[in-house]
Amino acid sequence: MARMIGSLLLLCGLQLVVGDVCPDDVEVDLCDTNPGEFSGSMGMTPNLTLLLIVLAFALPGRAKSWALLLPAVVLPSAVAGLSCGDVKEFYKTNQCCGSATMKELGTYPGAPTCPYNFQKPACSMAGPQTPRDLTANAPGDKVPKAITLTDTQANSLPLVNVHFHLGAEHKSEAYSDGTDSDAFDAGRRLATTGTVRPGWMCPTSSLNSTQLQAYTFQYCKGQVEVGKSYEIHYVHSSAGMDANDTDDVNADSLSDGLGGAANGRGLLNPMIVVQGQIFQIVNGAATVDDMLHGWTVVGHTDSVMYSGSTTGTSHDNSVCSPYAITWHVDKACHQVSPESFDNLCKQMKEMYGMDSDLYPHGSRILVDKQYVVKSEFVVPLS
Repeated sequence: MARMIGSLLLLCGLQLVVGDVCPDDVEVDLCDTNPGEFSGSMGMTPNLTLLLIVLAFALPGRAKSWALLLPAVVLPSAVAGLSCGDVKEFYKTNQCCGSATMKELGTYPGAPTCPYNFQKPACSMAGPQTPRDLTANAPGDKVPKAITLTDTQANSLPLVNVHFHLGAEHKSEAYSDGTDSDAFDAGRRLATTGTVRPGWMCPTSSLNSTQLQAYTFQYCKGQVEVGKSYEIHYVHSSAGMDANDTDDVNADSLSDGLGGAANGRGLLNPMIVVQGQIFQIVNGAATVDDMLHGWTVVGHTDSVMYSGSTTGTSHDNSVCSPYAITWHVDKACHQVSPESFDNLCKQMKEMYGMDSDLYPHGSRILVDKQYVVKSEFVVPLS
């Protein structure tokens, strides 16, 4: 019984430690092999003390070892800061990563030592992935298990995050120029810091020099340029706050990263819909006053919906995303003025205090057909 109670406390204790002070983003992985992923530090808090106490209960035979750490937590001389990498090291030491080596604890077979296995699945074991080729008759092999939510259902979920990718992650007839991504993948990337992998671009052959004239962005950061295309993701999640939860306080409050979508309010399996729309920045193009609060500000009559996953360059055709996501994607390329795009970043910064999402994210490679849904499951948005 003590071990069972300890296991439950461990779940809560680690959630408090990681949830309070580690990066709130589902793309930050406690089980990846990239060195230095968690570079920030966090102060010693009562949450850490709680974690060490519950570890003493939860891990059989280790109570003395963990008890020895308790004085270090409370003594001022030891308060040098605990990095998120220390939590990552705990996962490694206790073999929390990878089901093949997952330890057992508790009163029933298979009860885990670790609160959650953050190991991303191999693509052969994962559900349907994103991005998918949306050109006509593009093949796919997967049959989705998750239900695809409709447009009405998506708009009933709180908007929790807006971010954009350099180039389109998806591919359609309207955005299919892979020159930049081919060059990047071949190693011919710009020798500057902060570059991210570009996706598919809208064509520029019909644009003149005036339309392509450089613009100095005041709010958007990084690789945001006239002539380039960007896939904006409007992320809706049942884990987000809305008026019913907050009495209009912080309703639809946006934040950096996808942590609020995947784990907002401590939920672990929320319903998530991502609406994707592709914009090409062109001088003299249409002015859109509010590109932030949903894709309804620009028409999306040629759009599809399907079941997929989260994206981003931490995934490829070997390591896949563990999340099941409904996708609504506009197959058209929309030209927009640089002032409008910069205003998007201005709103993100001034209205919601966002920072990291003012930079474009890298685009995941187009996923192999064996890991995306069959074409019959890519249907017109309804």
